[in-house]
Amino acid sequence: MSNGSPGRHSNKAFSIGSDDIEETETSFIAPNSSDLLRNLLNDSSEQTPLILQQIREESEDTVSSLPPSSQGSTSASSNSEERLPSSIDVFTVNDTDGLWKPASRFARYESDAEGFDNHLGMAHVPCLPMGTYQALQKITSKTIIHRHVTVGGSENFLKYIENSVTDSDFPTLGQAIVKIVKDRAETLENKKKVNKKHSTSTQSLNSDHLLPRPGKIPRNLISEPNNLSRMDKQPLKRLPTSKSGVRIGTSYVKDPPQTFCEPHYDNSIEYSMLIAGAVPDATVCRLVALRFNEAAEMKDIFPGTNKIRTIYFLIGPDLTEHSYLDLGRAFASVVSNPVSNSIFDTLKSPELITKAVDRFLADTVVIAPGKILSRNNISGEFIRRVVNMNCEKRERNTTLSAVHPSDFDVERNSRNDEDKINSCCSLFAGVRSDLANRYRYYLSDITDGFRFTILTVVVYMFCVTVVPTLTFGAILSMGTSGLLSVKKCLLSQGLSGIVWSLFSCQPLLVMSPTGPFLVFEKALFNCSIAFGLDFLEVRLYTGIFVFLITIIGASTNCARFIKHVTIYTEDIFCALISIIFFSEVCEFLFHQYELNPIDNLNYYLHNSANCTGLGPPDDCRLSNPNTFLIQTFMLLISVAIFHYLRQIGLSDFFGRTFRNLCNNFGGIFAVIFVSIMYQLLFSNIDVSMVNVAENLAENQVKIGWIVIPTTPPTLSTLAGSFAAACLVYVLIFVETEIPEQMALRSKRKLKKGGGLHWDLIVVGFCTLVSSITGLPWMCPAAVQSLAHIDACTETEKTNPGEPKIIKGVIEQRLSGMITYIMLLLFAFYGHIVSIPSAAIFGVFFYLGVRNLEGSRLIMRVFLFFLVPKRRGDHKFLEMAPFAIINGYTLIQCSFVVIMYAAKTHEILGVFFPIFIVITAWFVAKFLPLIFSDELLAALDGEDEEKEDEENAEDFYLNSRIPV
Repeated sequence: MSNGSPGRHSNKAFSIGSDDIEETETSFIAPNSSDLLRNLLNDSSEQTPLILQQIREESEDTVSSLPPSSQGSTSASSNSEERLPSSIDVFTVNDTDGLWKPASRFARYESDAEGFDNHLGMAHVPCLPMGTYQALQKITSKTIIHRHVTVGGSENFLKYIENSVTDSDFPTLGQAIVKIVKDRAETLENKKKVNKKHSTSTQSLNSDHLLPRPGKIPRNLISEPNNLSRMDKQPLKRLPTSKSGVRIGTSYVKDPPQTFCEPHYDNSIEYSMLIAGAVPDATVCRLVALRFNEAAEMKDIFPGTNKIRTIYFLIGPDLTEHSYLDLGRAFASVVSNPVSNSIFDTLKSPELITKAVDRFLADTVVIAPGKILSRNNISGEFIRRVVNMNCEKRERNTTLSAVHPSDFDVERNSRNDEDKINSCCSLFAGVRSDLANRYRYYLSDITDGFRFTILTVVVYMFCVTVVPTLTFGAILSMGTSGLLSVKKCLLSQGLSGIVWSLFSCQPLLVMSPTGPFLVFEKALFNCSIAFGLDFLEVRLYTGIFVFLITIIGASTNCARFIKHVTIYTEDIFCALISIIFFSEVCEFLFHQYELNPIDNLNYYLHNSANCTGLGPPDDCRLSNPNTFLIQTFMLLISVAIFHYLRQIGLSDFFGRTFRNLCNNFGGIFAVIFVSIMYQLLFSNIDVSMVNVAENLAENQVKIGWIVIPTTPPTLSTLAGSFAAACLVYVLIFVETEIPEQMALRSKRKLKKGGGLHWDLIVVGFCTLVSSITGLPWMCPAAVQSLAHIDACTETEKTNPGEPKIIKGVIEQRLSGMITYIMLLLFAFYGHIVSIPSAAIFGVFFYLGVRNLEGSRLIMRVFLFFLVPKRRGDHKFLEMAPFAIINGYTLIQCSFVVIMYAAKTHEILGVFFPIFIVITAWFVAKFLPLIFSDELLAALDGEDEEKEDEENAEDFYLNSRIPV
């Protein structure tokens, strides 16, 4: 390895596990993870072995093999959520001028000092040759340790070193350390004087900075491109260093000399310092560890921090086979590793330090030496998976007895008392439990919302919810002949949301129109027309029956049946809804083409023949060929903006805040951009617009705010309404219970609980109110709910490269309440906003695409088209032949085709929710007869959730039900 390139192979950083990378405050250049491996793939030289430290949380098994003296201190830090007590900075010493160069920082991962300004780069797993660690083992065996050092100022500290740090093989050890520390202090003092001199007068420059008279400019002051003529005479001689400058008046300002700027420090964290380098007159290499009783402050040596806990000096003579930088980095990687962290908190003996290095190497994955000829042979994700697999295997073998109920997923295992409720025959036992557990926090739900951060949550949630509402409202308006319009969707969401915020047990869930309800409402409209029934009257009776059924279901604690809705059913449901989304967009484009076809000139001459001004106005119908083209163009632009903004959110470009903004607000950015583009460029072309009516009854056949039946209900109407209510209840049950249990997952750290039983009644009441007022039905939406919970989540500050630690969630009712009020205001004043329907349908199309992300059905379909070596290492591929896996997938696809065929029928379309019950029953009764239980567990089980905290959480990917 090069001595002057910290953490690099061929002067580049070798980084793995890019999903875990987190930027430091001082880093502003984020190299792409694929570039970090390019050096290994293109390096033609033979490589030494690289080692990759295993990433693991410290637990009971990590101390089992340590000496008893160290196990006591280790137990204090065994909590998996405990942060590392310190970070360690590595400095190298230049033996010619005593200058200390910041090389890297280790806080479990390594951040190299990079660039002209010496900023800290991306955090990555450190990689070093094995020989460096073998040399480190020899050095640490003779470590000189001073455990209880009291710092009374820098002078006393230097006197302590000179008098107390001794070694028989290195008599001048203390004096050598004192010299390099004094040189460091003198360098910093000179730098302060120079900075002070430059700050007092920007016009005063040193003599060597002065520009000679015109015509006598030395060649070395001319910029480097002008020196290329020297290559003709001396092609093998290196060009002189260029010093480009800019002439301003009579002054000549040139680039500042490159200096090693001090790294940024966070005074809430304790730091350790490691100084490594060769010193004159040294005969042996020694490691000196000085640990202070309390975190010390030494501004003249380490400016910028007042919390220094330990200082390490790794000095000696010039080395031929190793560099002090690599030795220092190797030692820092051991110090910052959680497994050996307690050893360096005590520094009891050199033997324990050597054992810590041995333990580090024992748990290390090795990459063999030699060229890596293809980037397909190695990847950060592959290495991460192998390392984590080894760690999990070791922990399973040693901690099987330490399993706690909280380790289970709440989604499949509810609270401890939930089983008692489910097995209890008492009516409304679950409802009483929900109310007793949650409503004792009702006052705090109000007071906890009075925070400034809630305002940002409200703005964020309004942008997240308004676009899907406009989209579904536009589709409903077309599918119900205007009976359910965009304005009604906004009103229904606002009113239902206010009811939900006031009375639900989990107010963080967001009431919104969803894809399944959109499909069902359109199917119910078509079915009502086919049987000659009044659509709004059928919805009225259906809402009444739904409310009664929800009360009956909650009284019998039916929430426990959600466990039968597995991933098999969810994937079928997701695929069906996405296909319907795509078909709706195609239907919109086809309808626009029918209205304004693209044809030859004779077609338009024929249509304009009657436009003489003498005939009836209806006879004059001029088609606009540009209308269809412009709407298609706007739809594609909307999809492209939504997609590429999300790609920016997943990339390394810009800062994390901007990336998260692009990822979360892609839909509304697309709508805004397309709307502005239309107004600026195509406003003279008539296109379909999203109509937020100014008057509620503008697009309504029946009058008023309340649906009043014109005739008494017939038996057929009541029977059809009851059947529809049963189907609506299936949708309400699935779309309420799954978001509820997703919110209650232990990783989200909600403390106040939820309402698996009571909230069904609240949704049923909202459905009743919407049916009476003729408004669309609403239910909790998984995507928006997860976004709301994430927006209210508070995280702790973590070290670079570590995943974020959730501190808690602001569980309150105000953010939802204010968001719904803003939606009501938009319903009344949104008519002043002009939004092309093509922009909304573009967002609608991309929602269907994102709805399929994470679907295991789609993943297995793609596997069918891959050669075996590209299919990955999925567990189910190891348990059965690929033909069996394809049979499992084919059955799922058959359900999707059957459900879509039923949906297209004007009468059978209303029965598509019953397929949820049928598939759940099929999974429970018939699939075990075809496939083994172990294979079903692998195919229909939960995936491991990846810890990727660098980017915002993808709620479309993580939600288990359709948008």
